[in-house]
Amino acid sequence: MRRLPQTARNGEGRASSRARTAAGTRLLLLALCVLLTLAGCGPRAHRTREAGRGPAPELGLPRADPAYVQWMERQSMLGMAPELASQVSGSGLIWSNSASAVRPGMLLEAAPNWLYITPSTLASSGPALRALAQPGVTELMKRLGLRGLYVTPTGETGEIWTGRALPGGDDVTTLSLAPHAGTEEDVSRLTATLEAASIQSGGQIPPAATGLGPDFILQARHAPRFDGIYAMMTVPKDLWSLLPVVPEEWECLPLRPESVRALQEQGVLPRAIVRDSLPWAEPGGWAVTGEVRGADGVPRRWVYRYSGHPLRPVLLWQDPSGQSRRIISASIIRHTGLQGQTLAGLRMEALLGLDVPPQTEGEGGKTRLTPGPEALADATREIHRYGGWAMQADVLPARLSAAVLANGTDFTRDAMSAPGVGYALLSGDARPLASMLRNALSQGVDFRRLAHGLEAGRSVDWRPLAEVSPELVARARTLAGQRGDGPQWTTAASLASRALGLPLSAATDGRAGADAARSRERLRDAVELCEGVQLALPGLYFISPQTLTGALDIAGDAPSDGKTPLLGASPLSEREAAPLAFGPIEEQLADDGSFAARMARLLRARAAVRLAEGRLAAAEADAGGGYAAATALPNGGFWLVFANFSDRPRAVGLRLPVAGGGGTAIDVQNGRPVVTAQGARELTLDLQARQVRHVLLGATDSSVQGGNNDR
Repeated sequence: MRRLPQTARNGEGRASSRARTAAGTRLLLLALCVLLTLAGCGPRAHRTREAGRGPAPELGLPRADPAYVQWMERQSMLGMAPELASQVSGSGLIWSNSASAVRPGMLLEAAPNWLYITPSTLASSGPALRALAQPGVTELMKRLGLRGLYVTPTGETGEIWTGRALPGGDDVTTLSLAPHAGTEEDVSRLTATLEAASIQSGGQIPPAATGLGPDFILQARHAPRFDGIYAMMTVPKDLWSLLPVVPEEWECLPLRPESVRALQEQGVLPRAIVRDSLPWAEPGGWAVTGEVRGADGVPRRWVYRYSGHPLRPVLLWQDPSGQSRRIISASIIRHTGLQGQTLAGLRMEALLGLDVPPQTEGEGGKTRLTPGPEALADATREIHRYGGWAMQADVLPARLSAAVLANGTDFTRDAMSAPGVGYALLSGDARPLASMLRNALSQGVDFRRLAHGLEAGRSVDWRPLAEVSPELVARARTLAGQRGDGPQWTTAASLASRALGLPLSAATDGRAGADAARSRERLRDAVELCEGVQLALPGLYFISPQTLTGALDIAGDAPSDGKTPLLGASPLSEREAAPLAFGPIEEQLADDGSFAARMARLLRARAAVRLAEGRLAAAEADAGGGYAAATALPNGGFWLVFANFSDRPRAVGLRLPVAGGGGTAIDVQNGRPVVTAQGARELTLDLQARQVRHVLLGATDSSVQGGNNDR
């Protein structure tokens, strides 16, 4: 697999040294700013802060405190960009790999199965990256059949500047690591540990919709060099009456439609944005700040584009200054070039259609999505240049997948299977799932280049169901008990508990009674059903500790409020730790019938027969909750999956892709032969309620006997 040149490793050492020097400089600036702050005796101007780290903002000064502005510049993404760029400028690193090379097969062979870690939800006694480098983690991953470690998000978020935490933690505001994630030394230690174990690493580049942090604040302060980072503009003071009253500078509010129309009539805002007409786009629009006093002493109010939440402003990729491009480039240099991470996740959805409508009637397609495709292509090329692989990680319609992959991106997120299996579990109807998969095939989507299970164990986004029928989205949210729009923040086990009608307490009942044991077994089967359907598809597959342990929601809140262990039991209090329906992973692996042990057999078999590199040949479903699919394997034979989403036992059949039964059929879980009629064109299996079974048909790889061999 790819190895970094020695020049890059030396560069990383220099970066660590400079980071320590920068940290000392920050402490000196902090002391200076505190003195300047105490010198100001006026009333507090605003409440922006960085929890426990930064100097307090200016107090009653006629303009933004210069020392405070300079301190923020050093925290900003743009401020970090020049030093990171200097690590590779003029070096041979940019000539190490072709920017246009698309080679997904190499990564599919090396790491088809990935462990998905959200640092803020990992239960450990120290920072997440440090905990992941401890002895035993790589051994545990190998036992599970996992050859890749994907850790995201790791950056500091807008919470430290606004005091408001957003679900998911994707509101990244700096290229620095968050304290709960770890330090640069922890990154180096983890990278070395993974390399020694031949395990690939990955993570996410800051998204195009960032958090509200130093870069946004500095642009709003009208600080030199920070114009053009975000899609924002000032509102003339004589039009402030059209804006909502905001008591604080950074208490940003979305603009009401009537305010948007008024500002459009005044020429402040464009008449239309293509993005606003895209039914599948993440909800967003225009928002407004409070009265912000600039570095030049002039008060201003700003309107800006946001995506998902007003505290997630959108970068302005097409600005001639190239500021946002420099930020993304610096992040890629750090992530792929210097840290040597193999897989880089890209979140550019907020840029799709962020443009005025084309003037010519009938224009559409790719041009309507400008500048999103260009941004994705540019970032992909830079990732390739440093020897990495690029993955589009946003929820996009399946019909865009082929275009994204044709644009040069190595992998794109499978947005179909997670809502498809979730809806099938809640409703007992798998037909929307099969329909989405077949539509993707007809549109030329290469399933080998799909990434299944992103956001694993954290959330499910129901919007892709609209491709089958818009009514399905509302029905799925009702069945899942979701209030409002956007992703539903829930774990796989919690969603399965709701589908089964089990109270969460029943899933964690430690009593040895038959009823409690049966409840846990039903929950195990339901989660295995949903995960099994997804891992049976070609492409990369991701699974999280939340899913492996059966982590449950805490009092209905987001799973990020409950932390999940990877090794051993949680060291945290019951208030912080998520309840585990299946138990710690290591304990489960000692029990062949546990969820983690069953998943490990499937994942090891998936790697052994190279399912990730296969070709989806068929996906079928019926009105009674049955689902079946077949994937042609690269070395011959097929991986068949049979699923029963109904609440009663039934037979599920699949028309075989080849005549004559296709050869020997083996149950992947137990290695036993499956009886097939000689010359039959259909295979039918009897399944219990909410059960999934996997069958290898005519596979030439004889190393798989129940998936018990690690590859």
